Amino acid sequence: MAGAICLALVLVWTAAANVPLLVEDRQRRAAGYTLVLLGVPILGYVTWQAGPVWGLSLLALGGLLLRWPPLMLGRALLHPGRGRGNKGLSGPAE
Repeated sequence: MAGAICLALVLVWTAAANVPLLVEDRQRRAAGYTLVLLGVPILGYVTWQAGPVWGLSLLALGGLLLRWPPLMLGRALLHPGRGRGNKGLSGPAE
């Protein structure tokens, strides 16, 4: 029974992850953050019920479907201080 609930939650989230492709560009970021906020508890539940192997595989699936949040996090970790709000801090003085 718990396996069926996990599978249903993952399938609903996966279907919802394709919705941002249909909306306007300015709404995609909000939709992506909403999917992340909804996906974290689902990922925790699936990991708790099915084990860490399934949890890690679904984490990878979420990263593939949402690709921009993991890419932006990777860029932020690799190049700290190069965000949007830090204009002029890393360049030469004018």
